Amino acid sequence: MNDTTSKLAANRRKGKHQVEEQRASILDAAEQLFLQDGLANTNMVDIAARAGITKVTLYRYFPNRDAIALEVQARTMQRIASLVDLEDREITLESVRKLARSMIRNYRSLRDAYRYMGMFDQLYLDHPPDVPLTHWTKDQLISFRWSGETLEGIPHKYPQGDRFVMIMSTVIWFLEKLALRGELTWSNQAVPLEAHLAAFEEMITGYIDRLMDEDR
Repeated sequence: MNDTTSKLAANRRKGKHQVEEQRASILDAAEQLFLQDGLANTNMVDIAARAGITKVTLYRYFPNRDAIALEVQARTMQRIASLVDLEDREITLESVRKLARSMIRNYRSLRDAYRYMGMFDQLYLDHPPDVPLTHWTKDQLISFRWSGETLEGIPHKYPQGDRFVMIMSTVIWFLEKLALRGELTWSNQAVPLEAHLAAFEEMITGYIDRLMDEDR
């Protein structure tokens, strides 16, 4: 490889790195605004201003707010999935149990992540499936990969794949509601948050333990 070729390759790497940095900066700015003002109240002008770039520059990276919100959602899901290191890259009842338990036990540090996911669901998914925006969102999200598998493929590949998806959906829904409602999901306010989280963990892990016993 001659010097000219080396310089071109280095410039390409530098350019790619700069693009990735700018995208991350935009997503960080957007996530801050979404959590601060709400998804529905945030527009492209707001995001550009928070990111310190022009609206023209912003549109070079993302076509609209929906695409940005989806990227933030996928990044948030990946952050939560990374709570458990799956060395064998295989989804099992045990790995689902570990992830569910970690999600519940890390509620306080992940509160904003759950609140964002709840806002995202309200705006994009809590509608009939034939609504165009809802249909588009679901098509995008099913391509998200956890442990090397797409969410759409999990129920078909694993014997209890439908249970895996149901369990994780239940955990996420409960934690989203806690974060969105300011811990007002339960009726008895005299019971501490930690006690409710512990009871919920017991319910979820107890169900998974029963499934694991059935498999033995």
